[in-house]
Amino acid sequence: MLINLIAVLLILIGITGLVLPIIPGILLITIGILLFYRKKHEDICRLVNEKAPSVLADFYNNFLHNIILPPHYVDISWDWVRKEVLRSEKIDTLDKGERAVRIRTALNIGMRKARCLIKPRYTFEERKISTLGADFIEIEGGLRFNTSNIPNFISGAEGLVFFLVTIGPDIEKEASQLTSGEETLTGYLLDRIGSYAVESLAENLEKRLRKNYSHIKKSISSRFSPGYCDWPIEEQFKLAKVIDFSKVGVELNSNCMMIPKKSVSALVAVADKDVFKEFASSCDICANPECDFRRNP
Repeated sequence: MLINLIAVLLILIGITGLVLPIIPGILLITIGILLFYRKKHEDICRLVNEKAPSVLADFYNNFLHNIILPPHYVDISWDWVRKEVLRSEKIDTLDKGERAVRIRTALNIGMRKARCLIKPRYTFEERKISTLGADFIEIEGGLRFNTSNIPNFISGAEGLVFFLVTIGPDIEKEASQLTSGEETLTGYLLDRIGSYAVESLAENLEKRLRKNYSHIKKSISSRFSPGYCDWPIEEQFKLAKVIDFSKVGVELNSNCMMIPKKSVSALVAVADKDVFKEFASSCDICANPECDFRRNP
């Protein structure tokens, strides 16, 4: 109700044209209308990036979209995604070389396509820890996860939050089509964008959980995913017994791989306040220092 009242007020102020010049007036009307339809912000974002001129799309993406997001919505940090793609390709933003210009141009196209194609979804479940052994974690109900590194990292935890995020299948389908056609570079970069986008979604959900639990004086560890930190990928099947993957349109194949591929499953541990630092990277116990997705403080 409050948001609707604010939306009406902005529209009325904008319409009068007596209080503000025409450009701020139009802006207020636009924001007011967008606030009315904030529940459809994902559809609006896709429409803007698909149909609007680049200048308007950039203005919407960099300014208006953040204003109309619902307060508890977990979004993707697109600036971070762009920076990570450039970093992984070893491209400086000021580099005017032919390769750098070509990649930045294709990346801009890919970023806009990605905003049209993604469908961010997430789900999570909390479970109490019944036993934290030297090489396993057992939760209420008797389900046991086998790992020798994670128990030591989450010492002092009382529970676990299992979560799953996905951006849907459309990016990987479009990237595959572009790569097999004449837009190989754009297709390749779109696939990279998708990988970093789902990583950003997982990161932002982890931050949201950390914030939510801090309100009840609890701390949250950094996340761990099957296939990393000596947690066998086969344990995906156990994780799927806790989380209903179908809630967000994800399924597991016989090789423990998630479909769509641009999905991340993980757990974080829950403990009393100050047991876990604000950021302590689970990558510290990983033996692969060259990983593109390595998380540093």
